[in-house]
Amino acid sequence: MSRSRTLFFILSALIVFPMVAGTLLRAADQDQKTDEDSFYKYLSVFSETLGLVRQAYVDEPDMAVLMSGALDGTTDALDPFSIYVPASEVAGYLEARAVGLRRSGLTLLKERGIAYVVSVEKGSPAGAAGVQPGDIVSEVNDRSTRLMPLWEIQELLAGNPGTKIAAELIRLGEAKQANFELKAFEPPPVSLEQVEGVALLRIPTFDEKTADGVRDVLKKGAERAQGKMLIDLRGVSTGEPEAAYEAAKLFTTGDLGVLNQRGQDVRSFSAKEQPLWKGKLVILVDRGTLGAAEVFAAVLHQKEKVDLVGERTFGHAGRQGVAELSTGGRLLFTDAFYTGPDKKPLNESLKPDLLVDERSRTFLEKDTPMTELILRRAVRRLLGQETETAATAA
Repeated sequence: MSRSRTLFFILSALIVFPMVAGTLLRAADQDQKTDEDSFYKYLSVFSETLGLVRQAYVDEPDMAVLMSGALDGTTDALDPFSIYVPASEVAGYLEARAVGLRRSGLTLLKERGIAYVVSVEKGSPAGAAGVQPGDIVSEVNDRSTRLMPLWEIQELLAGNPGTKIAAELIRLGEAKQANFELKAFEPPPVSLEQVEGVALLRIPTFDEKTADGVRDVLKKGAERAQGKMLIDLRGVSTGEPEAAYEAAKLFTTGDLGVLNQRGQDVRSFSAKEQPLWKGKLVILVDRGTLGAAEVFAAVLHQKEKVDLVGERTFGHAGRQGVAELSTGGRLLFTDAFYTGPDKKPLNESLKPDLLVDERSRTFLEKDTPMTELILRRAVRRLLGQETETAATAA
């Protein structure tokens, strides 16, 4: 049996145990024998596989390393936002989590052992070094990321100001180097500007100041927009969904969505006042549009029929729960999803009304950067000059 397959069985077993143990105990009280049998089959496979690894693997395995890797793989199998942190690393990770991306500017996730860049903050050290969304991060400071858990990579990127980061990237099959120094930086504020003859509202994140920032720029520049405006959410991967609902209230009214946990609505969001903006909107999105930005886009898309132009979004607007394990370790996992007005959990990519990707390029656009191409198509859509749909573009 190959090592990868061995680890697969271990991960499969481990993912079941913590997530369904409580359910199975309740099931036992209700004599639900079928579920019990299924659970013990998983335990049997795990026990047998672990025994074979200890007895027959080419080298004597380090059980602590093996189990830590298995637990890390368990959360990786759930989604890119679920993390297992060993007890000895919890304090350091909590400090890094509080810093977040404020010193690097990188939103970085890991799936199936591959670390990749989701978005890069404008004006950040990583952005200045040329890191781009979609880059695969193969090494950080001469260490391969393949076996590095996500929490450890995040700790490195949240180090003390002045810490030097040397990242090896893979972009479109080519290796590239990005070197930068961690330091605090200020992300750009909400802004409203004229681009290619139309008004463009840029929302860099969604926090407690976002709704007020949008309100201020709309009051000052709404007349220049002349009833038509683009909203740029490309690469917006930070912020809180609650702040996104607040910002959406400036553009629509009524029911906006809920926070749904295992089929139950645990919190609802609505707007009672009349919206500040009345006019035509088009929203720009890409693969870096994540979380709170997806909530904002979904609300306006569903309530006001606002067109989305660009790439498919990331597809995850969830709430992260934290559980302290008996060992002292921490398990961070998605425990609920936010929704748009249709109350469907935002756990899949938003599909643009006008899909802009490599296949949609014309011959004359073959050398146009994707960011510029999305903007041009969005401008034409806003002005009624682009009628192609996502279906026909695909």
